[in-house]
Amino acid sequence: MGFIRIFLLGLFVSSLTACTQNPEWTLFYYADTKDIPHEAKLSEHISGYYATSKHCLLKGAGMAKLSESGIGSYQCGHLCVAIEGKALSCEKFIDKLEL
Repeated sequence: MGFIRIFLLGLFVSSLTACTQNPEWTLFYYADTKDIPHEAKLSEHISGYYATSKHCLLKGAGMAKLSESGIGSYQCGHLCVAIEGKALSCEKFIDKLEL
């Protein structure tokens, strides 16, 4: 009986730590456009949060490929934070895998 309690406690604690990781990458997706619009409000185009740039970019590519028009552009922002109202600021942006 003691082993089961310890196992369950360990499982519970490990699940808490897994949920506390903050995703560092934010996907911004722009439907039906080949180019990333320069005047777009970032907060209106958030399409997910990801732990790695690779996952973020792959999701954006998949969304563009599966869209009705087959056209879409995307970019991933690193360490984005809200500033002054609904505006967002990101440390950097990427739109392709960096090698």
